[in-house]
This record gives sequence, C-alpha cells and structure tokens, in this order.
Amino acid sequence: MTKSEPDVPPEYFFYLQYHVVKQRELELSKVLDGMSLTIPKWRILSTLNRLGRVAMGVVADFCAIDRTTLTRIMDQLVAVGYVERCADPRDRRQTMLDLTESGKAAFDVAVASVVGFNRKALAGVTASELEGLERLLCKVVRNVISDPVWAESILSFDKAEHA
Repeated sequence: MTKSEPDVPPEYFFYLQYHVVKQRELELSKVLDGMSLTIPKWRILSTLNRLGRVAMGVVADFCAIDRTTLTRIMDQLVAVGYVERCADPRDRRQTMLDLTESGKAAFDVAVASVVGFNRKALAGVTASELEGLERLLCKVVRNVISDPVWAESILSFDKAEHA
C-alpha cells in the first residue's frame, strides 16, 4: 500500500458485501412487489425451483431463515397456490415442499427481472473479474461455514446432507 492510499479496515470487505446485498434487495423488492412477492418469498421459490421437492428444513437452511418465519411465509405461498405441502412417503412426520405450476410460472416471471437487475449490477465487470470474485467468495464461504459438506452444498446449491 502506498502512502497516498487510505488504510482500509479489515471489515471493509464485509461492509461492501452488505451494501451490495442490501441495495440489490431494495431494488429487487420494488420489482417483486409488482408480482406480490417479497425477497424471502422469492428466495423460497428460487430454492424450490433449483432443488425440487424438498423437506421444509432444507429450504430453511438454504434460505437462511428460521423455521417459524418459514412456516408463516409458506402458509402465504400455499394460500396463493405457488407451493404445495406434501407428506414424505418415507417419513410422514416430514413436511415436503414443492412448487406448483403457478409457482413455476411466478418464478419464471420473477427470474427474468432478477436476471435483468443482476446484469445491471455487473455492468462493466469482466468475466475474469467475476471469476476472481467468485473464487474469493467461495474461499470465504468455506472459511465461515465450519461443516465442509454444508459449505460445498451452499456453493453447489445442492441437497447434500449436512450436520
């Protein structure tokens, strides 16, 4: 670092990350509101679209949302016909969640807006810069999630079992 450069505190990386996520959520909220979706509802639809029929606990983990809040949001998504609850034939105590056809349609409409916003956010970022940032964030995820299997599940966005 040269004398003319300011000292950057070690938390600056996470400060910037927070503001990117917060601003993205504020902008996406405006778009999603027109579809009667919220950021948490969008995350749930996106997770179910990616993972398919899955246990409620898995959705809670991937969306980083507590189960009580997830139950409340799921009630809303079921009421509008976007998600259905199903019993797991192997374990009737387990509640499974799945997108309905209406939920898939809502996801398809919403994802177009999300992709458009993401393109705007990444304008001027080269493929090489993006790859470098992704590698950096993958390292950070592996550093902050103590369970390596769960870290890899997050990074690959799959249903691998975790502790």
